[in-house]
This record gives sequence, C-alpha cells and structure tokens, in this order.
Amino acid sequence: MTQKELARAAAIAQSTISDLESGKKGTRRSHIEQIDAALNTNGVLLNSWDAMFSPTGMIGYFREVAEDEQVAIEIREYALGLVPGLVQVEQYARAISQLASPYDQPARIDQIVQARLFRQQILDREHPPMMVVLLDESVLLRRFSNPHVMPAQIDHLVKLSHRPRITVQVIPEATEDHVGLNGSFRLSTAPDSSPVAYVESQKTGMTLREPEIVASYERTFADLRSSALPVAASRSRMEEIRGSIT
Repeated sequence: MTQKELARAAAIAQSTISDLESGKKGTRRSHIEQIDAALNTNGVLLNSWDAMFSPTGMIGYFREVAEDEQVAIEIREYALGLVPGLVQVEQYARAISQLASPYDQPARIDQIVQARLFRQQILDREHPPMMVVLLDESVLLRRFSNPHVMPAQIDHLVKLSHRPRITVQVIPEATEDHVGLNGSFRLSTAPDSSPVAYVESQKTGMTLREPEIVASYERTFADLRSSALPVAASRSRMEEIRGSIT
C-alpha cells in the first residue's frame, strides 16, 4: 500500500503518513488507531503505541500530556520547584523520583526514569518543537545528597541553551513582585490547535483547555519572561552557579 492509499484509507493527511515513516514528527494515539484499522492489523500497531507509554513508568494522568508532546510545535514551560522533565538528565530524574516515591522498588524507579528519558526524544528529531524554558533561579540553587546531580544537570541546561530551537532563561532569585510564585506550569501548542495549559501538583496534574484560562497562563508566562535574564546572561548565570558547586 502506498502512502497515498494508506492516507486515503485512514482518513489522514499524506504528509502525516510521510512524517511518521521518516520519523520527522510524532503523532496522536487517534491517528495510530485509524492506521491500525486501515491496515487491518487487529490492534498490533495500537498495542505497540500503548506499550510506549503504559509500562514505562508513565503516570496515568500524564499520558495525555506525553501524547500532546509528540505532536507539539511549541512548548513553553515555567519551573518554580524542579527542572522540567523534558530537560532533566538521568541523575536528576532519578534523584527526584526517589525523593517523591521513597518506598518504591528500584525497578519502579527505573521505569519512571526511562519514561522521562523516552519523552526527551522529541527534542532530537529532525524537526523538534520550539521550546522556551523559564527557570526560577531557586531551581538551580537546589542541592542533593549526591553532589554530582546538579553539576550534571546545569551542564546539560547550558548545552541545550545553545540549540537553535531551545531557549533557556533564568528568573533571578531577587526578582520583586514575582508573578510565578503560585507554581510551575506548561503551555503546549499543536499544529492547527489552540494552546493548552498543564499544571501539576505533587501527586496529580490537570490539562486546561478553556481559552480564557489558557490566555491567563499565557499572560503570566509573558510577564515572567520579561523578568528573566536575557539568554546570554542566563547562560552566564547558570555557568556561575555551576562553578560555585564544590
């Protein structure tokens, strides 16, 4: 079956089929379901898709967010407490997972960490999403019992900040009238779709799609970005903090 024939049978744009075959972009579960039906594979493709998310430590409420990441063209993330998952190194992801779930077995922690690293593959695609990360400076000043965690994490952030489609900016600790003290959040935009917001607490999370609510988060993000250091100064500040860790 050609791409054109499959696109017609699955009621999906041929460009989407082409991008999937070449690995240029991700897709949604609904598209996989349509392709599975068109090819009469009796759920084999759909089960493979689900296998990427279900057994890898992907928390149930977060699956929708992870699927949105697969098709996002822009991700804007503000972090008040922790480095965002998409830009965490393995040591950092493991440290915070162990702190959040101290009674989990090591195998379960491994699943959570691998799920986080799996999500990060979208940043290495031929056409990755644009990503803007705003980090409250306190995130960089946090320390762990393992002295190697934060140096590795900050080095990774500095490295990512040189990528053309990733922007990392730091909001100074001394910022007055800080509008982001209510917590971290994310804004994600997919092709031909309005942005959605995502907020997360310690044990749960929520995707928000109401236009007025999303717009309020967009305004807050813009205000936070206006308080952040410019890109070059942010990189210098990260390097300064990295150099202060002994």
